[in-house]
Amino acid sequence: MERYLIALDLDGTLLTSGKRISARTKESLQTVMKTGGDVLIATGRPPRTSIPFVRELGLTTPLINFNGALIHGHGMADINLHTPIAHDVAMAALEVCYGIGIRNLMVEVRDEFYLHTEACLVDPLMDVGDRAPLAVGDLRKLIASEVTSFVINPLLDRAVELAEALETQFRGVLTVRAWGGAHQTIEVMSNRASKASGLMQAADFLEYDASQIIAFGDELNDVEMLLYAGTGVAMGNAREAVKSVADFVTDTCDQDGIAKFLDQHVLAKTASR
Repeated sequence: MERYLIALDLDGTLLTSGKRISARTKESLQTVMKTGGDVLIATGRPPRTSIPFVRELGLTTPLINFNGALIHGHGMADINLHTPIAHDVAMAALEVCYGIGIRNLMVEVRDEFYLHTEACLVDPLMDVGDRAPLAVGDLRKLIASEVTSFVINPLLDRAVELAEALETQFRGVLTVRAWGGAHQTIEVMSNRASKASGLMQAADFLEYDASQIIAFGDELNDVEMLLYAGTGVAMGNAREAVKSVADFVTDTCDQDGIAKFLDQHVLAKTASR
């Protein structure tokens, strides 16, 4: 029987717009695991806001956080890989942020974090869970180590300027992703980390070839992962740029897109044998 590794983005993919896992999707994923396959999560989120979903599904596979900058066993699998931003690079990038202007800034160090201010936490990517920051204030004075990533809420009228400045000054060193919408968010991480590199390392640990991987995603940070996997599946609610690189497009996250694909392309084959 063919063995598959199912790699799942969280928001907009595994999770519905209500931020939950549907009953049908959960059942399909657990059936894959019962038939000898594995399921893992690859997300831009930190561990603190993704581990609850790992536990809900009963996963024992490595967890890929911060878009591949941290791969760990969350107390289960014996793996712990970190691809941080060097301290001097982080300090230089923070100087650019403060020089152009920010509303807020969160610096992540594995699963701990620092904040510029606690007064502006409207962005979903700045979800602190039930944790308190290590410190709050001018992050140029507080950070004394390499960092995993950081999330910036720029001044709304300076967002494009800040993103372009970071991309220009740290090209080849940092990956800078700007997200639109009401919050105007900029994510920054080492350019040596991606969901694709994280999935490659996790798959090697679990002894899967790329050809055995089915990856699901909806956003631009999922593109490399979908291209690396033997089968890349875009959600029906995915950006057009994501759909254009995928091998398949399934239904939306609110219409059990993952379950529908797995039922047709994986579980139906298993049932027929």
